[in-house]
Amino acid sequence: MKTIFLLASTFAFTTLCVAQEPTIRVPITQRKSQFEIVGELGVKLGTIVTVRGFIYEDWGKGYETGPILVIQSINDSAIQEFIKIPYSLYFEGMDDKRFPDKVKPGNTYQFRVYETGGYVGTPDGVYEETKVLTQTTALYFQNNLVVISGKKIEPAEWSPRDFIGRNAVLTGIAKNENDTAVIYTAGWTLKLTGSRKWSEAASGKQAEVYGKIRPTAENNVYAVDSGRARLVKLEDQVGKTVQLRGTIINLNQYWWFNYRGTDIYVDGLDKLVDGVSDMHFRPVEITGLLEQANMPDIDKLVLEENPPKKLYYIIRKASISPASELLTPEIPFDNNSWPASRFSRR
Repeated sequence: MKTIFLLASTFAFTTLCVAQEPTIRVPITQRKSQFEIVGELGVKLGTIVTVRGFIYEDWGKGYETGPILVIQSINDSAIQEFIKIPYSLYFEGMDDKRFPDKVKPGNTYQFRVYETGGYVGTPDGVYEETKVLTQTTALYFQNNLVVISGKKIEPAEWSPRDFIGRNAVLTGIAKNENDTAVIYTAGWTLKLTGSRKWSEAASGKQAEVYGKIRPTAENNVYAVDSGRARLVKLEDQVGKTVQLRGTIINLNQYWWFNYRGTDIYVDGLDKLVDGVSDMHFRPVEITGLLEQANMPDIDKLVLEENPPKKLYYIIRKASISPASELLTPEIPFDNNSWPASRFSRR
């Protein structure tokens, strides 16, 4: 469950562990004179801003279920950091001028919003004193967006022009131009300066690069210096050494890895994470040889004693290292409506 304090609280990996820094006590009586509470949008709570993003319906239990907005831009500045915030309309039955389109999961919208929040849940110790059992969570600060107007727009398409001077993940088709590897779409070309040329087998395949974007003297041509380039689809990488960013998942004694919605077996994953606390749903990078093999059906591992086998990708000779939080383009959404339940981040 996401926790937001009246302070900046950060999380960092030491080895593969996530360690929480000490809490700073902020007296509530000082909130007006000494502190501004800044939300996930990066502005003071209550500030009206324009955001773009897509809606999904978060399933499950808790205060963050229901309609969620995944933010893709704030005041016309594109972002790829994964920010998802519950939202509600300022008032139900908003007139057609302020909200001409019915909000539906899977669609992309431009909203005028402000971010607010409050404490939800129940403090520790209440049950012990009252003996009244309720379905709740521990007390924590939950932020949310209030929508004051909006309209449906076309889905976002990431472009280098949106990230000049900033790091971004951009996807296109791999090819070589003379001695330079590039990724291109119908609208732009991105030169991968300082990177190896694409192999003949990789040329024409879907590829991506992560790095700082800069313009060039040519129209709709941009560059990334020494960016991290790779193929995207797993089927294009079988038999090769891969470096995949994704999420570790654990169900009872079973461990596996999920890459953009695809479950992958990893040889010896249970030993690689042995002794490391709180690895469930944590982002990691796994390096190893990608192969395919018939393995027990992951969806039936707990339900059946001898689950049927099916063809899975499997990473052999694997090593694992901590990764930063996954970016929005790296997170799978089912039909752009809701993320797989494994990515609900609760």
